[in-house]
Amino acid sequence: EVSGPGDDDDDDDDGNNINPLIKIKSTTPTTPTSTATTNSQGKTTTTTTSDPYALARTESFGFFYDITEEHWKLYQKIFVEHENHRYPDLPWTYNPEAGKEETHPDIWKNRDSEWSGWHSYAAWYQNNYEPNFSCPFEKRIGEPMNGDGPKWVCDPHRITKLAKARKTQDPTHPGCVVYSIGSNGDFSFELGLQNEVGKGVCEFHIFDPGNFEHEKPKELKRAFYHRWGIEKETTTRGASWLGVDETYRGLIESVKLLGHEDLDVIDVFKIDCEKCEWRTYKDWLSDKIPLLHQIQVEVHDAPTAKEAGAIDFFDSFEEAGYLRFHKEPNIQWGSSCIEYAFVKVKKAFMRGKNSA
Repeated sequence: EVSGPGDDDDDDDDGNNINPLIKIKSTTPTTPTSTATTNSQGKTTTTTTSDPYALARTESFGFFYDITEEHWKLYQKIFVEHENHRYPDLPWTYNPEAGKEETHPDIWKNRDSEWSGWHSYAAWYQNNYEPNFSCPFEKRIGEPMNGDGPKWVCDPHRITKLAKARKTQDPTHPGCVVYSIGSNGDFSFELGLQNEVGKGVCEFHIFDPGNFEHEKPKELKRAFYHRWGIEKETTTRGASWLGVDETYRGLIESVKLLGHEDLDVIDVFKIDCEKCEWRTYKDWLSDKIPLLHQIQVEVHDAPTAKEAGAIDFFDSFEEAGYLRFHKEPNIQWGSSCIEYAFVKVKKAFMRGKNSA
């Protein structure tokens, strides 16, 4: 089982303590409280009330602080009933890399068809790993918000509120931290997120091996450009289409270089690294880095390797407590490029599916 930072199996957490992800204390009681009232005849009536938001707040690390227990259980029911594959016993069906024994016979018989809908990465994504959760106020963030570059963010207004709460508790806390990996000189997402959550609310760390720092907009505040890409380990590559030598570092090493080892959370981890996701995703789940609360990633193709392949990728995130709240094909630049958005919850939210 994959476990990442912030994971625990403590079902007795009442949500009233400072959370390992969101440093915000509840101001409402999370255990039942009783109130006694006496009428004019001297008869005493006791009324018991409890915090209806405690379950969602606890199981979301404090992020969904205003969703009732009734609605949260509906979210959980949707997750438990969700099926990840069109053909659960043969999940590689439709993948162009899959062999006959890995493909449903009804689909394999059309393997030589000229229609890519029978055998393509796009066909595989059409039939696997749809979203299994909905953020009530998700928003496509970018400046402008249309086109290639913007990303779907789960309830950005919550980021603003929780960042302010952290700063109130600890003035040295950065409030909100964003890692944006893969820039190519496009800062539309960072500008859009800043405009959404408020100027100065988030600290942005932008990673790219290209020389794009001079293109960073002046209006983007608290933004730091790091001229290296993310890979499994540190490496240098010769000049590519960028025209310069490229430096790459591991994510764990990058976190250390930035002094973020003791940071509790990276609120938004946006990554588009042209297939490095398959080589690096296990590092995203490491307990040696801060918890990545939201992950926005563009995946490319769907490799069938048993380890470091597409099924292990998605299953590892689900096992680690990540819910898929959005899926969007990049139909402008390639049908095998798919944007996914994940949000982290406690594993207690998922136990119903594991036992189903």
